[in-house]
Amino acid sequence: MSKKVLVVDDSPVLRNIIVFNLKKAGYEIQQAVDGVDGIEKIREFKPDMIVLDIMMPRLDGFGVLMEKSKDDAIKSIPVIILTAKGGEEDKDKAISLGALGVLTKPFSPKQLISSVKEVIGDAS
Repeated sequence: MSKKVLVVDDSPVLRNIIVFNLKKAGYEIQQAVDGVDGIEKIREFKPDMIVLDIMMPRLDGFGVLMEKSKDDAIKSIPVIILTAKGGEEDKDKAISLGALGVLTKPFSPKQLISSVKEVIGDAS
């Protein structure tokens, strides 16, 4: 059975690129357009991992991490953060809120797939 990944990003272009590459790598994908949508989809879809943007309307990635940490049913789902800002503060804050990794945009599809495989424990 393929592993499930939820992609939460407000950029349709970036979301499509991520989804295309993850599907090509054999993952089952769901998408969310912002943090509020993301929290709902996390609870419904129960992904094996989440690829999460930081800067989004309604609820940013940090808000999603905080919200997720309060819910026992979803708090253990691993997260990789995407950020357009290469600042160490964002990276440190994301890690302190429970993210397992941070990718700075722009990133290569190869980099994304390798990070997802590492987090999800997919050796194939």
